[in-house]
Amino acid sequence: MPLPITDLNSLDQAKIASVVTTLTQLVQERHPEIELTRGVFHDLVLYFNGLLNTAVQENVDRVLQSKSLLAITQDPTLADIDLVDQVLSNYNITRDNGTPATGVITLIFNLPTSTAITTAGGFTANSVKFVATDNFTVLPPGSLPAGSTDRVMIPVGDGTYTANITVIATTIGAAGNIKRHTKILPNFVPNNVLGIFATSDFISGRDPLTNEEYITKLSAGLAAKTVGSRKSYEAFIRNQPAFKNTLHLSILGCGDAEQQRDQHSLFPISGGGKVDIYAQTNSYAQTVDHVLDAVFIRPSPSGGIWQTTITRDTAPGFYEISRVSKPTDITSSGYAVVNDVRGADLASSTFVPDIQLLAESAYTRYQTAVIQFEDTDTPVGPLVPNVSTAKYAVTTVGLPLIGEMGDIMTDRDVRPRGTDVLIKAAVPCFTKISFQVRTEVNAQLAESTITAIKAAIVAAVAKVGFSGQLHASLITGAAQSFLIGRQAISEVDMFGRIRRPDGSVAFIRNSAVLTVPNDPARLVTGRTVAFLVGLDDISISSVAAGFLS
Repeated sequence: MPLPITDLNSLDQAKIASVVTTLTQLVQERHPEIELTRGVFHDLVLYFNGLLNTAVQENVDRVLQSKSLLAITQDPTLADIDLVDQVLSNYNITRDNGTPATGVITLIFNLPTSTAITTAGGFTANSVKFVATDNFTVLPPGSLPAGSTDRVMIPVGDGTYTANITVIATTIGAAGNIKRHTKILPNFVPNNVLGIFATSDFISGRDPLTNEEYITKLSAGLAAKTVGSRKSYEAFIRNQPAFKNTLHLSILGCGDAEQQRDQHSLFPISGGGKVDIYAQTNSYAQTVDHVLDAVFIRPSPSGGIWQTTITRDTAPGFYEISRVSKPTDITSSGYAVVNDVRGADLASSTFVPDIQLLAESAYTRYQTAVIQFEDTDTPVGPLVPNVSTAKYAVTTVGLPLIGEMGDIMTDRDVRPRGTDVLIKAAVPCFTKISFQVRTEVNAQLAESTITAIKAAIVAAVAKVGFSGQLHASLITGAAQSFLIGRQAISEVDMFGRIRRPDGSVAFIRNSAVLTVPNDPARLVTGRTVAFLVGLDDISISSVAAGFLS
């Protein structure tokens, strides 16, 4: 494919001058009788010759910077995109050109009547446009759906009804990754629709890969897409379209201190044959609302205790419950969770990894939970313990795709004979970051700048992976490019909350290096824990530094 000629207006004037000087010298040596310091020959012939030669050399340099892995890896930012694609295609790597955000939204209806939601309409949230992924028909409660696009309304109990549909952003990129409970506006007359909000965090929107990010996928591209070595496991998983955007994988087997399932025998020694894969599928934990049935257990001093169950298919591998509320309540703090008992459902699979302890099933697709919470609003007088039921919105926090990844790795055609593979969500270190930006008087940071700094920090932390350390220099380095003049960063604070697989919690805090404790007995080490950071986890304050003028 021919390279495009560089825009002549964008050429470096110093390079042009250098080429013209060289041409002048060469011509002067060959024809000393010609006047080359000024005039038509100098201004037209030599100058334009130098201009075109500079353009050609720019394209030659582009080829040299993109023609080999060595040149590309030395400085990916200089390489031509098309040439990089051609080089890396030899290693079975295809550039990710980005994906539009997709997710589930909840519609609140006034009346239990059939309502059509079509792709011709559309929605807007945070200035991003979305459309329904299909033509949906929302049916009254008790109806029998006739097809995959039919949705049956759920009575909320306050005279309204809800149903969920899937939408997709009309543009590619992370801008469509809206947060749970974001209010959504319809771009059409909302017949029978009282309100709309995001059911869960939208996290699938991805910006196109830069050359630098593209190069990091090289090792997985070179590895065989089959189960075997650590890189082969990683290459196989990333080769599945659903998991191509997985951030990091930590493959632990025989000889690793964190691998304890291979000691299930009479003798407490590692027998091999077990592989635990910890997956970080997103930069932060996704929150998802589930409308579930709960049963009234007993009265309490402030209301009533209710109980619901999180099955293995409700939220595979989830970390914790962040909120319980009425299904259409998106503003209150919700009800307090008073009990969270984890379990494991190992009965409904054709193949189940060797799991004997609850901590081993934590954050896997086999995990279940019984949740009790205190409803302080519903009168308990007419309720019958263990009989009366109601629907509640239960918000889970966890990484996506853990269930799907676990199902693939235990499939009969995939799992290696003699090896037991268990997919786990990375042990979470919910991380909070705060710092000050010291500025001139009356020169505080604009909100748009603060948002851009937060996004850069989220992207930087997402690259850390299973390293066991998060350095403050990474945070300041990501933020520094947005600062101007005498603006400076100070008072950096990093705080982490690690929820161990056994349900206990550890806290870590430091202003320089946030370090994961080495506690393999409880499956907590740098090879199992991921630092999870979202935009809402970063606090930036702009303060006057008191610079002397």
